[in-house]
Amino acid sequence: MNVGNLIKNKRKELNLTLEDLGNLVGVGKSTVRKWENGMIENMGRDKIALLSKALNISPLTLLDLDEDMYKSANVDFTRVPLYEAICCGNGGFVDENIIDMIPVPSKGLNPRSEYFAQYAKGESMKDAGINDGDLLIFERTSQIDDGVIGCFCDEDNVATCKKYKELNGIIMLQPMNSEFEPIIVDPLKDNFMCLGKLKKVIKDFDWED
Repeated sequence: MNVGNLIKNKRKELNLTLEDLGNLVGVGKSTVRKWENGMIENMGRDKIALLSKALNISPLTLLDLDEDMYKSANVDFTRVPLYEAICCGNGGFVDENIIDMIPVPSKGLNPRSEYFAQYAKGESMKDAGINDGDLLIFERTSQIDDGVIGCFCDEDNVATCKKYKELNGIIMLQPMNSEFEPIIVDPLKDNFMCLGKLKKVIKDFDWED
């Protein structure tokens, strides 16, 4: 589904006319009609935010569908692979796990580094400002400093986002939510690897470096 079809379908689901949606976003119905026909070149960041609110969807949904949304909002972007929550047996992601190549803001990213993305699931990192549904951008690395949030692969080959802590040779993957227990890892016994360190959290058409 392209951006225009998404806008039209969501507008109809909400029983909004072209004029209704235009009033919510602050444009005329002719502009809404252009958007629904895929002509979104002049849709700025403020309009993307208002439109997503009016349609009750995340701005990320609009941005992920078409890189022209980034261009129209004057946001520099790069494309990174979006992975499922499963990593392969050797502690890394494989090409078969790629869901899509998605555009993300390039602000704060090093063009010489390699990045990947995953959507956050659950509330175990909410005290770090990471909520369910946020898009997380990781820089690929097999090593990470103590106290840094990263993406790790555990013995069940599941990728998890936690804060890295090491004490007396024992690794603790620390959640940032007191309702969750830390994951204790013995690197000599468990099939454990670091996949990357967190570089960016994208939510509500905003991002944190």
